[in-house]
Amino acid sequence: MPCVLVAQLSRSWRPWLLLWSLGMMVWTMSGCGRNLQTVRLSSGRDQSAYSRIGKQIQEIAPQVGLQVEDNFDSQGSQQNLERLLSRDVDFALVQLDVASEAMKKGEVVAVAMLTEEYLHIVSQDAVSIQDFAELQGKTVDIGAPGSGINFTASRLFRATNLTIQPKTGDSLERFTDKTLDAIVYVGPLKASVQVREKLRQSAGLKFVPLSLSFINYLTLQFPESYRKAYIPQGTYKPLPALPSVDILTISTGGALLTRPDVPRETVALMAWTIFSNARQFASFYSKLAMENGAMNLYEGLLYVHPGAIQAYQSGDPRVAWLKYLRENTPLQAASIMLLTTTSIGFLLRGWRKRKTGKIIKGHRQVIAELQAQLTTDPRYALQETENLQQQYRLMLIEGNLSPDLYQRIDNMNEILVQQCRNEINRQQDGNLNQIIADLTDLHDHNDQDWIIKHLQTCQKTYREMLINGHLDFQTYLSLYQMQLLLSTVLVNSVSLD
Repeated sequence: MPCVLVAQLSRSWRPWLLLWSLGMMVWTMSGCGRNLQTVRLSSGRDQSAYSRIGKQIQEIAPQVGLQVEDNFDSQGSQQNLERLLSRDVDFALVQLDVASEAMKKGEVVAVAMLTEEYLHIVSQDAVSIQDFAELQGKTVDIGAPGSGINFTASRLFRATNLTIQPKTGDSLERFTDKTLDAIVYVGPLKASVQVREKLRQSAGLKFVPLSLSFINYLTLQFPESYRKAYIPQGTYKPLPALPSVDILTISTGGALLTRPDVPRETVALMAWTIFSNARQFASFYSKLAMENGAMNLYEGLLYVHPGAIQAYQSGDPRVAWLKYLRENTPLQAASIMLLTTTSIGFLLRGWRKRKTGKIIKGHRQVIAELQAQLTTDPRYALQETENLQQQYRLMLIEGNLSPDLYQRIDNMNEILVQQCRNEINRQQDGNLNQIIADLTDLHDHNDQDWIIKHLQTCQKTYREMLINGHLDFQTYLSLYQMQLLLSTVLVNSVSLD
């Protein structure tokens, strides 16, 4: 009797249990009902480029269930790397030249490239310094100890036989210090609020370039760290331009790093939230603003954490129902597994299939409408098809379209693109053949007025073809010259008759 009763209750409650399970899954996938996982980040001092990146990460991290702690009290890359190695933090922003040796030893690995950092050497106009070699014997601020500026500047001067009088301190506060001959700064272009304001407000400053031979030496000596770069004219001030010309220099990447032992799931979540919000970091790394720019987060990095690779290759690492099973008691896990594994999977597959079918059906209807325009306006159809391709490409990048569905749609688009181009070429060939035939007909007439009027009609025809894009300019010129020649020859011939 109890067994029968349990069976009856099971049958009567099954729909409600299924709905409850679905609700729980949606609830957990939306981020409700779970505590944020706290991770620690070391970025930079307030208003620096690194602190702005750190604050941006803090803003987007809750999207994937992470809470980022950052005191914004770091001097920069060297101190950040030390904190990461000593396990004071889980993530750190570090210049690649600073992190190079630790990465080679396997002590740290990359999560994402977030900046392109340029070497700035700034001097007073009153000081006679035209290039890097003329810093010999000069007083140069090489940045605060613990900063990436200090590391890069020290490496540069060690790589030469120049003897300088180094000063260590806050470069950002000393652009107008008359006791200094030059200041070294390393950072993204215009990303630091303090640097941007100091350079904009200060008068009598100039940028000192590196020589091409020295840059070649550095890029060959440290190929994983440096590349040739330019600080464009007018980057920091348009009138008068600062710098006054393009400045030849070097740049190094700035990356978010972690340790190999930081949990794979945590790193995957961090990498995914940055990848899915890549354009928000474009002011620090301009390549992220390009089409498919998010790929620049990891391209070129040699040592990448497996969790980050997982996020870049497979997408969102969160599988909400599995996460829920791990975080609850065995009884809850067994109940949800029993109630949802088969039914939820079946419903999700059916939902995806219906969604895919609707997208394909709608796209086929759009394709049919554009194909109807082929004979009347193939250029319009081509433009609209290319716009569709761009929209679907963005949907793929943003994760709103699966790769296999995107491929099916793109194949349909490519077929229509080819049809449009074939029709455009066919119409152009037909129009050209008609014009040539019309010009050839002139030989059969002796009426001068009719010849002139016919030539004017032909000229009007291919002028309209040029305006409408049905004729390239070179062909138009050739036809115009042919018309002038025929006009002269035929009118003279009729006059003689």
